[in-house]
Amino acid sequence: MRTVLMTLADVFDYDKACRYIEESAKLGSRPGLERIKDLCARLGNPESNLRFIHIAGTNGKGSTGAMIASVLSEAGLVVGMYYSPAISGITDHYTINGKLISDREWASCVSAVAAANESMIDETGESATQFELETALAYVYFCNNHCDVVVLECGMGGRDDATNTVTDKICCVITSISDDHMQYLGDTVDKIAGVKAGIITSDCPVIAFLSSPEVIEVIKKKCGETGSELYTVKPDNIERIAAFPIGQAVSYEEYQRVAVSLNGSYQAYNAAMALRAVSVIRDHNLIDGLELSDDTIRSGIKNAHWPYRFECINEDPLVFVDGAHNADAAVKLADTIRSDLAGYKIVLVLGMFADKEYDKVVRTLAECAEIIFTVQTPNNPRALAADELAECARRYCDNVRACDSIKEAYELSVQTARDFGADAPSAVIACGSLSYLHEFKMCKL
Repeated sequence: MRTVLMTLADVFDYDKACRYIEESAKLGSRPGLERIKDLCARLGNPESNLRFIHIAGTNGKGSTGAMIASVLSEAGLVVGMYYSPAISGITDHYTINGKLISDREWASCVSAVAAANESMIDETGESATQFELETALAYVYFCNNHCDVVVLECGMGGRDDATNTVTDKICCVITSISDDHMQYLGDTVDKIAGVKAGIITSDCPVIAFLSSPEVIEVIKKKCGETGSELYTVKPDNIERIAAFPIGQAVSYEEYQRVAVSLNGSYQAYNAAMALRAVSVIRDHNLIDGLELSDDTIRSGIKNAHWPYRFECINEDPLVFVDGAHNADAAVKLADTIRSDLAGYKIVLVLGMFADKEYDKVVRTLAECAEIIFTVQTPNNPRALAADELAECARRYCDNVRACDSIKEAYELSVQTARDFGADAPSAVIACGSLSYLHEFKMCKL
């Protein structure tokens, strides 16, 4: 099997690269590792030159990964981070030390991956999916830039996820696990946990959030099969200190009052996961030459940035965006609203995919809302129509309006919050599918 070597003549420009990746989206999601392994082999297995912190879970993967990456970056390492889906643009899920890949380098990496994919199609008749192409692209990019470590987030699963081709894992991190993607992962939480725990493929430390006894039992069994040592993070050991209404600190085991830049009560759990992970990495000397002082750890947690997780984009009135798109995330967002915005009148903007448990999300969040504006997420066949989402919301809230555009939803929600503000403090919270939040956020400009 030949390794694909690129020349300058082969390099796509940015627009052509975009079209190639977007065209692959038509293939949908097809779990399995055969295609990605073949694709990587044709690229010379760039992932074999990298070391990974592999992260799976239902919620909290990105925030936990961002805090881990920030700590390691503060310590002087070259740290790549790959997550999905892209939120604000086709290139935004590839970063090195927090800096996005350039359009030129992204197009160059797409060119290499496309050449390998076309070779695979010619020989096997099989094409890689969009996620497989993007994952291979991440390996090429991080290898080209000689990253010391890559924080690698699973797509939706674990065992059959395209990211599970990597072998040199510094550690595995498994955040909270709950119902999501049930059509692919299983109809019970223990089945879902079994798929997520599939990232445990070798003898490396595993840091797992104590979601439930049945989840931990599944993870323990997998650790036993690989000889991996398990470190659990128990929610009862985590203390959150909120700074109303923005900012917080967390105390977890030996780390007391660590400042956390990310908002939302659930970020205390993610911060504890990150603290435990970097402590295990430090205490077991898992990265040669790494020196992690307590000050570096604290600074890394404080300076971490992760968008669209109870992110405040405006202060007068308060406007937050949050990617709560499943039942568990909705519960956590509702808890944050009750604790951090107690006494506030909440204006809710909601957009969802039709294949999510949107009724559960709406029912949970409607309890906190004075009024709900619904939107249809743009340019996605999975999007739920604003009118249909509004019909669902009216089962739980008397004041619901479907909007014709995201811009209309932004303007109406902000004006409504200002009107409420004459009598009581108010806040806008736009949540649900991540796919519309970037456009909502841009309406502020």
